[in-house]
Amino acid sequence: VPSKIHINSVIEDIGERLILEIGHRFPRFIGKPLAHGAGEARIPATFGKDASSEEANQRMLIAAKRTGYIELIDGDTLIDQARRHDLVLRLQYQPGDFTHVGRTLVEAWPPERCDDEAARVIRDAFSVSSRRSALQDLRFLIDELVEIAARALSPGVNDPFTAVTCMDWLGAALSDMAGRELPSHLRVDDDGMLRVIAHPETFDGFMDRSFGALAQYSAADMVAALRFIRALGEVSLDCDDPDRLALISGYADKLEVLAEKSLGGFNLERVKQRADELRHALREPDYKRRLRDSAAWLGGTA
Repeated sequence: VPSKIHINSVIEDIGERLILEIGHRFPRFIGKPLAHGAGEARIPATFGKDASSEEANQRMLIAAKRTGYIELIDGDTLIDQARRHDLVLRLQYQPGDFTHVGRTLVEAWPPERCDDEAARVIRDAFSVSSRRSALQDLRFLIDELVEIAARALSPGVNDPFTAVTCMDWLGAALSDMAGRELPSHLRVDDDGMLRVIAHPETFDGFMDRSFGALAQYSAADMVAALRFIRALGEVSLDCDDPDRLALISGYADKLEVLAEKSLGGFNLERVKQRADELRHALREPDYKRRLRDSAAWLGGTA
């Protein structure tokens, strides 16, 4: 019992920090984000998807001097240097990524405006550590919850209730995120000039990192599978975006396909019925409301 209390406290701490960091991170970014769909024309040709070899060579590559995990990126410094030298910077890494000596951290354009001192300051804006941390890395907190849940569902442990707790916190965090607008990866300065092209952070990516990673483990246990679907339902309650609702429905589909390979009989029928109810709720808002009001399984069940 003491060990169970301990792991639940650990999960709670991770979950609360994840929700807190989501609140802090969105819409807080390096510089000011452009509206979705705006600014693509501002991207220099050298950074374009169809850049020629000649255009692609028109970049200054700023390489890492240390090996380890990107722990922190000083966005204010990047914006300041880009503005001071009239540059556009494209980041090749984000917090939580592993890099090593010689790997390109940032590409700068136009290269003739980025002197050695500017390159040094830009490089020093990246803090590299021997281990990952949650300092600027939401993925790290998600990964921790996924790892605890996956281990709990392993044959040697077989503790679905610990996994269920992880899914509850993941559902709460993604539900919070589902109601937020995630700004563009194109960041501008105070004058509206494009300065930084960062890695896009998307709802799709965070869903894949959490529910996508857990689907294979949850599908083999009825208790975990049912809570997986309920957590998806919780995420949907604060979401009106059709694309995001379709994405949530897709994870119910994936879980069901995996469950058909691992479960049978009554257990499989319960999972399939619950998945059908969720898909119905995602298609028809009125059914979702009635399902929640019934206190059957979506929302509170007291």
